[in-house]
This record gives sequence, C-alpha cells and structure tokens, in this order.
Amino acid sequence: MLMLIGVAIQKKFTNSAYQNGLTNKTKTMTQTVASEALAMALQKAQKEFPSMGKTKQVGVGSFGYSYLPLEQMLSFVTPVLLKNGLCISQGFGCSSTGQTLIVTKLLHKSGAFLKSELPIFLSERDMANPKKNQTHNWGGAVTYQRRYSIKLILGLETDMDFNMEDEKEVQEKNINKGEVIETLREQVKAKTSNKSDTDVTFGLAKNAILNAKSKEQLTDHQKNIATRFAQGKLTLTQKEQLETLIVNKLKVLK
Repeated sequence: MLMLIGVAIQKKFTNSAYQNGLTNKTKTMTQTVASEALAMALQKAQKEFPSMGKTKQVGVGSFGYSYLPLEQMLSFVTPVLLKNGLCISQGFGCSSTGQTLIVTKLLHKSGAFLKSELPIFLSERDMANPKKNQTHNWGGAVTYQRRYSIKLILGLETDMDFNMEDEKEVQEKNINKGEVIETLREQVKAKTSNKSDTDVTFGLAKNAILNAKSKEQLTDHQKNIATRFAQGKLTLTQKEQLETLIVNKLKVLK
C-alpha cells in the first residue's frame, strides 16, 4: 500500500514538473511571437510616418533655431501608431543614483513593449540663474526629453536643436547680435596679435609654398626661408618643416 502511494506521489511530481516546463516553453513562445508582432508593426509604422519638418522658429540668423514641438510630433505619429496596434506611454522613474528619468514605453496590442529611460538634466546656467523660473526650466527639460525619447524609440531622426533655451533669451541675443559680433571680432584680433612673429612668418611661408605654381617660385621661397631664419623670424623646427614642405611640393610639380 505504501509503495503504491509513493508511486502515485512520484507520478504527480513528474507530471507537475512536465506541466511547468510546458507552461514555461509556451510562455516563451508567446513572448517571442508578441515581440515579432511588435517589430513588424513598428516597421510598418515607420514606413507610414509622414515627413516631419521643424515647424517652429525662434529668433533669426545664427542666434536662432527651429524645431518640431512635442504636440505637433504626437499629432503626426499617433494616428499611424494606433492604425498599427501601437501606442506610446510616458511617465517618470528614478535611477539607482536618484536621477529622475523619463520612462517611455512603446506598447503593442499583443502585450509586447519596448522601454527606454532617459535622464532629465538641467544646465548649471539655468539652475544658477535667479531670473529664471525653476518650474519653467523643469517643464522645458521634461518636454525636451519626452520628445527625444519618442524619437529614439520610434527610430526617428534625432537631430539636435536647442529649444530648451528660453525664447525671450534668444530674442534678446538677436537684438544684441551686433554687439556679440563686434566682441567676437575683438577676440579674434586679440588672438592674432598675441601670435609670435615666428608663427606669423611660418604661416605666410607655408601658404606661399602650398600655392606655388613652379619650381622657380619654390626656389625663391627656399631662399626667403633661409633669410628669415637668419633674421630670427623662424625657429629651426619651423625652417625644417618648411623645407620638407618644399621637397614634397617639388614632387607634385614634376
């Protein structure tokens, strides 16, 4: 009697293990099929997404930028996603280091999903600027990362723009554009004036050699190099570099 009970119990455990293995195998197959369905749906959606240009312009010239606002991007992609059994969900998360994350999920009707986590960053300039509303800064950063998260998970173009910057600040930059350009000119002028005489001479000689059209011109340049070196307007290293440049240029002219 005890032997029969033992055999029955053994059979029960054997059948249970078999059933568990079968369940796990079925679950894995189901997940694989769902993942394939998601991949195919995303591929189809990517082919159907309309062209999405940058529709919003802030500022003008080199101090301006253009970008596609989040709400407009969603209006472009959402109908296509829904048509293919897809949808996007976004919320907040937290990393192991305490960094706030934008958590983006691309979900398929099969139950499969893709997930991405992108940290939210505020620039030190924005955090240290007392004139800026920190809530506004936070909202801008969230919107910016939401938009980039969607672009990444859908495989869309992720060209960099700068719409996290305050529009008023950009407009102020445009007003002061003339002052900025003048400042840059002064900086370039200062850098040029700080160059040593040897650097200036070396630069001029190098350009002259590269633009030489004949062997005669190169011979004249070689004489000038020797003269400038004797005058202390070229260092020994610069002289040797220019002479090597002449040798290489002669090979080209042959």
